Amino acid sequence: MAPPEGPLTLWKLNHRNESTNPRQRQKNCVVKNFTIDKNVISTYFGGNSVIQKTVKRRGIMNFARFCWLNASKFPNREFIIESYPSKNLRRAITWKELNDQTNKMANFMMKECGVKKGDIVVHLMMNSIEWYVAYMAVLKTGATVTPLNFRFASSDIKYAADVTKCKVFILGDTFLPRVEPIMKEMGYVKQYICQGETVPSTMKSYKEIMDKGNPANVLIETEDDDMAELMFTSGTTGAPKPVCHTHNTLFYIGIGNALTYNEGYNSVYLAPHPFYHSGTLFLSFPSYIAAGKILMPMEIQPKYYLRSLADEKCTGGWNTVPVWSDVINAIRTGEIDLKDYDLSAFKHIEIGAQPVPYVLLENSKKVFPHLPIANIYGITEGGGGGLTNCYDEDIMRKPGSVGKATAFMEAKVVDDKGNDSPPGVVGELMLKGPRLMKEYAFNPEMTAKTIEKGWLHTGDLAYMDEEGFFCFVDRAKDLIIRGGENIFPVEIEGFLLKHPKIQDVAVMGYPHPRLVEIVMVVIQVREGETLTDEEILEFCKAKDLAKFKWPEKMIYAKIPRNPAGKIEKPKLRDTYVRPAKEAMEKEFKKGG
Repeated sequence: MAPPEGPLTLWKLNHRNESTNPRQRQKNCVVKNFTIDKNVISTYFGGNSVIQKTVKRRGIMNFARFCWLNASKFPNREFIIESYPSKNLRRAITWKELNDQTNKMANFMMKECGVKKGDIVVHLMMNSIEWYVAYMAVLKTGATVTPLNFRFASSDIKYAADVTKCKVFILGDTFLPRVEPIMKEMGYVKQYICQGETVPSTMKSYKEIMDKGNPANVLIETEDDDMAELMFTSGTTGAPKPVCHTHNTLFYIGIGNALTYNEGYNSVYLAPHPFYHSGTLFLSFPSYIAAGKILMPMEIQPKYYLRSLADEKCTGGWNTVPVWSDVINAIRTGEIDLKDYDLSAFKHIEIGAQPVPYVLLENSKKVFPHLPIANIYGITEGGGGGLTNCYDEDIMRKPGSVGKATAFMEAKVVDDKGNDSPPGVVGELMLKGPRLMKEYAFNPEMTAKTIEKGWLHTGDLAYMDEEGFFCFVDRAKDLIIRGGENIFPVEIEGFLLKHPKIQDVAVMGYPHPRLVEIVMVVIQVREGETLTDEEILEFCKAKDLAKFKWPEKMIYAKIPRNPAGKIEKPKLRDTYVRPAKEAMEKEFKKGG
């Protein structure tokens, strides 16, 4: 296969012959501009340890290269599909179209905006084919792509832009009301590119670039450790932090997830959640690397959601707890009939981004008794979803377990002094492997505190059982200490979700003058139901929950969740906890 015309730098792996002798194969293999893990090389050459000493790490390919590579092999094969069953509509992009469109955008940014290696481009769009095009186009230029949370307010957007000092800002027209008011404060942005029907005169039209742009191949050479992406964390644990992943880590993330979930060319991968989130995006990489397909169900109401899966022959993917719960509940209540959907191609489902209630797993098995289900754990800093995984054969016998570390990764639990915790003892979960972020961009102090001797501090509390399975307990910062007793909110949330009248629940500490903290629950009651404090306490008593864990403050309200499905506890704390804490502090001052 001849390389295309244009400034395209590729790696080469040439075999002069296919000798069965490992040492001869080692001698005859020439590797240029490609990073290969020493364990992979060792396996490929027959496991001879001498091989590990001979591979020189020189620099990995630009991760955007698969746009061209797959287009050259499968030009007319569909890659991304948007599905709108209620409108009887679908949009799709082929590999040739993806490569052409990313080239047009990359050439425009390089020639008209001066974008070069080392620059940063901010990217604020809703899930769409254009989202993926813009993301890969930035990588082709050698610059760093920074996809933002589409829920960010103007202040969040400006914060991220200020941190990155982005040269170009790509946005959907939906976000104009949030971006236009702050444009004067972002003088470092040289060009705004707007996708949609409404394009201000101060911005360049995305559509015009697609209509008139130069499709000549472009792919700027990158090195192993070059910054590829900055992902601002969702902010559920404080101010968003810019997590830096390199071209190398993105590649390992893709290969690791392919090995863990058997994803590749034959996949029609389910991607219902926002691409700016490391779960959805990173778990889609096996399909991107191997020329599989990505299905974006644009309507997540259960009847439309399942219609998308059935019509597009979806093979599996990752769901958050709320979305999958809605599907299971709709089936169990008779709202939808599974007989109306051909899901024979659907081979697996992963659930994660938050602790998975055991009752959801039980109900899922009743509805889909033969569907493999996995409990998945991930963190953006560690390389997104799929860092640990509890497979189907263990998921029902290991309640609450997120399994074991996946391909390339290691995990352990340590105490507050950094010593390994014995089985059954709660400590901090630590991760190690080639998927880890390079750093928190522009913050070496925080990076040094977060990554020590190659191990990432996750900030998550967990324990390892006697069989080596990891069990997520809670976020360290969410721990409730009631009169000296440690209480883990996740445990109580999972317990209360077994109540038939409870749709959703959030548990957190509430200030108390003597005990310091007590358990507060915010309960979202199922539609059409009513619930009282007395019923909750009677449920705790009947189901034998330890009394010190019983809720002592109960509020009935809708639970806010971000697009990744995580409970937005900072919002709940601001609404219910902070005022009570301030009032209690005033009383203390009066008493003093």
